[in-house]
Parts: sequence; structure tokens; C-alpha cells
Amino acid sequence: MKIMVCHDGSEHSQRALAKTIDIFKAEKPEVYILTVIEPPLDATSTDEANFEKWQEKRKGDLRKAAEYVAASGFRAHAVLAEGDPRKMIVEAVETKSPDLLIMAKRSGGMVDKVVLGSVSDYMVRHAGCPVMIIH
Repeated sequence: MKIMVCHDGSEHSQRALAKTIDIFKAEKPEVYILTVIEPPLDATSTDEANFEKWQEKRKGDLRKAAEYVAASGFRAHAVLAEGDPRKMIVEAVETKSPDLLIMAKRSGGMVDKVVLGSVSDYMVRHAGCPVMIIH
């Protein structure tokens, strides 16, 4: 079994990763941890410098997530993609062929408690595998 978990370094994505480990501990599936980095829209040197710092942080978060999964006894694969999150997640699903895609539901106000985030909603409709949203 292969599971892909979207991880953006947030507390919510880390909880979703921990819940994945808990739910699937008996099966010990391969776990692909996917982080998508969106490039900056502006090309100023300040934006580029901020993007590089943010990119390094995201890489570190991905590395820590993979270490966490491996320490839990699972085979971990870290996947870093750059681009539009919706397109990159769909592409990763097509390339890696997971049996399940797991995402954290973003937090927010009252409206967000009723409606999925735009990326989660898109994945439910377009991912080529079952999608589990962890609240």
C-alpha cells in the first residue's frame, strides 16, 4: 500500500501526518510526504530573498516530516514540487500512484468549518485516487 500525505509544514498537516501513522500503523504502507512550494509572483530581489528563506524552511519541514515517518517504522519518501499546488498534487498522484491521498483541512472561521479549502476541494474532484481529508 502507498499513501501520499500533503504536508505544508503547518500544525494541521503535522497532525494529519500523525493521524495517518496512527490509522495505518498495522499496514505499514509506504508514505510519500509531498510539499509543494509556490514560486514568487514578483521578481524583485527582496521577494526572491524571502522566497529562498521560505523555501529552505519548507525543505526543513519536509525533511523533519520524513524523519518522523521513518522513526515510526514506515518507509518514507520526501517529494518536493514547485508550482501551483493543485496541479502539482495531481501530477504527483499520477506519477507515484498512491492508493490514498491524505490532506489536512485548513483551519479558519465559521465558513471554513462548512467548506473545504480550495486545494482540498479540488483534490476531491480531480485526484486519481481516493482522498481523505483529516480535520
